[in-house]
Amino acid sequence: MLTKLFSSPVRVKILKFLIMHSPADFSASDIAVKTNSVVRSVNKEMGKLAGAGAVIEELKPLEVNKKIVKVKHYRAHVDFALFTEIKNLFIKLQILELDDLRHKLPHVGKLNYGVLAGKFVGDTSGSVDLLVVGKVDYKKLEKLIARFQTAIGWEINWTAMDLAEYDYRQKIGDMFLYNLLSGKKIELLNKFV
Repeated sequence: MLTKLFSSPVRVKILKFLIMHSPADFSASDIAVKTNSVVRSVNKEMGKLAGAGAVIEELKPLEVNKKIVKVKHYRAHVDFALFTEIKNLFIKLQILELDDLRHKLPHVGKLNYGVLAGKFVGDTSGSVDLLVVGKVDYKKLEKLIARFQTAIGWEINWTAMDLAEYDYRQKIGDMFLYNLLSGKKIELLNKFV
């Protein structure tokens, strides 16, 4: 059973993506884009995952050139015997990725503060998942975030601001910053204390 689920890196990326986004469903092309995979590989691996019972395949109508066609959509099978264990495994792997991010973040500039919120703390309605404050080398930060997104399997919403903007927002009682800092969060870096 485990070889059916984990014997291919593409299969693992797909499984991780679907489980971490359950109960949503996606077409093969959507999955390919979100996992940086080739559609042909996704189609091949989806058959194997569906055969193992980890994924459910459904046909959904889609309008293309004023015609209705049926497109295969896939979602994680939440009643699969190993669903909870696999999801917990992926969550634990994300914690390792977070630790890696925590060590690499100070190398993208002279940072004062870095915090994870939003999806990282279970708030799917949050507007920002990562806030970085300080003098930032945006090219380095974008590369780090791109690698991190690939590793965790989903896109993160992030924002960076310099210290002057942060101080100004604090002084005026900016609701965005207030909500972010008063809610659940994971501090990666804090030179304010």
